[in-house]
Amino acid sequence: MTLRLGLLAAVLLVSCGSLSNETQSGALAGSRDRHIVDVEGGWSLDAPSSWFDRPSAQHGREIMSYDPTGMDNEGNTPPPGAIFFRLQMQQNPDRLDAASFLRARGQGTGPGVLEHSQVLIAGQPTELYLMRQQLPLGMAHLEKTLYWFLKSPYFDDRMVVITAVPGDSPFRADIERIVGSLHFDRPAAVNLTPTVSRADALARVLSRPGLVVDRIEAKLVLYKELEATNQFGRSGMDDPDSLVWVVVYSGKGIGLPMHHGPPPALNSGPTTTPEPCLWAWEVFHADAAPGSSGAGCYATVIWPEWFAGLPDHG
Repeated sequence: MTLRLGLLAAVLLVSCGSLSNETQSGALAGSRDRHIVDVEGGWSLDAPSSWFDRPSAQHGREIMSYDPTGMDNEGNTPPPGAIFFRLQMQQNPDRLDAASFLRARGQGTGPGVLEHSQVLIAGQPTELYLMRQQLPLGMAHLEKTLYWFLKSPYFDDRMVVITAVPGDSPFRADIERIVGSLHFDRPAAVNLTPTVSRADALARVLSRPGLVVDRIEAKLVLYKELEATNQFGRSGMDDPDSLVWVVVYSGKGIGLPMHHGPPPALNSGPTTTPEPCLWAWEVFHADAAPGSSGAGCYATVIWPEWFAGLPDHG
């Protein structure tokens, strides 16, 4: 079993996550710009006060030249004549530079690249691209997307990824001014206080009907510590410093038996009964923010070694 992975699309982007004490903003009177700050991400920038903005995942922000209220796709698909901007600090566990980050994802080459330059943003080397996408006819006005890829001097396991669509919008100069205002500061310390308690995390499992547990443990870990076990793959949307509960338990009534190995061939003789689960795990975020979650059970070994090696911040 693997965690459900979040997929990041260039145009049809779904907002999730939150910023500390910040909510969606609308037009502000009295000034041309407003200052947007993410203290945990350690960045700030200026955006037109008449535009709309809201939190995004991974210490991110979405800024729109239009009011997204009531729109389809949560307003993430800009209407003709408008522009959508997103900044996120995406996972970069291999600590690649911007060019290598792109190559590892098969990006930055081919006929879809219309522009490419290397610039300095916030004093950091930045890869700037204008790329063409293959989109349905009805979305032709979103065919081109602007990308900036750079790193914060305070995070070596993140890549700051900025997108703006459509890339050939009359608002391009405004977007470039927003990007040019980006500034990095030392981020606030990671908050290790969950909003979901250990007791609530255990109760989430123990309340399941028919489950009889003889051993159960829960650990509060950072998402990057969970991924470092190499048991669950990698998420493209979960913040590396977000808190998750990992609950491992053994007993009876864990769940459906799981078959390990390739499925049996048809008409190959008597069927074999899969071994029952000996232990199971659940992973979910330790706050109310959306994020990857997962569950699974196994018929091999009694207790997972990878769990024993995890720290516990609880």
